[in-house]
Amino acid sequence: MSPACTAALAELRRMARGHPGASSGERAAWEILQNLETGRSVDFADCFCRLDGMGKRAVVQLLLDLATGTTGLIELR
Repeated sequence: MSPACTAALAELRRMARGHPGASSGERAAWEILQNLETGRSVDFADCFCRLDGMGKRAVVQLLLDLATGTTGLIELR
């Protein structure tokens, strides 16, 4: 896993909240992490739109590393 991917994953984990009072962006980060870590179905486009700039950058970095093979999906689980 690249250092950029590690930082992106840490950023998503920092902002992720799954409790009922969480903001929409916190909930979106939580849902995306659940998808990457457990394979749970999620509407990626909806979640991506609810993230702030840092969250969007983190998701793009993770997807870029997954697409180029720098990071394997098994490393995120």
